[in-house]
Amino acid sequence: RISVPSEDAIELIGSKQEQQRKAETPEEAMDRIRKRFNILDQMTDAVANGVVRGLIVSGPPGVGKSFGVERILEEYDAMSKLSNTPARTEIVKGAMTPIGLYQTLYANADAGNILVFDDCDSILFDEVCLNMLKAVLDSGKKRTISWKSESNTLRREGIPDRFEFKGGVIFITNVDFENV
Repeated sequence: RISVPSEDAIELIGSKQEQQRKAETPEEAMDRIRKRFNILDQMTDAVANGVVRGLIVSGPPGVGKSFGVERILEEYDAMSKLSNTPARTEIVKGAMTPIGLYQTLYANADAGNILVFDDCDSILFDEVCLNMLKAVLDSGKKRTISWKSESNTLRREGIPDRFEFKGGVIFITNVDFENV
């Protein structure tokens, strides 16, 4: 998980870290923030290239988390545009139900696809959604996602009750995990 700092600096717990922040010059703060965003770019690129399966990016609103991720993924999708093939990334913003999450994961399950959840925080507070997200981010060799509840929607759309997810996932949120 990458936590992106605000430009005002983050309140830290612990006297040593607080003293270090107080002694930091504006130039040092900007250098620290620049390094953090450079890491975000590198990690996004790693997801795009299949080196890393998933990434959770958290931080205050308005600091550029989404902008940085989308910029890197536009470069990734440039080859698709040149070859007239569908984009390999999908960005989902807003609310999502468990069945909607299952459908979205299925539609983006192929290797090379990247699914970005940007401010879809409802997923984090729904136990069924959270369990699916954990399965997608699992570090095991095979990531199998299951829906073992009756669903006319899935049956009508021809979506199986289980599938292997081989894509990448980036989850962008403003939720401060340390205080939730």
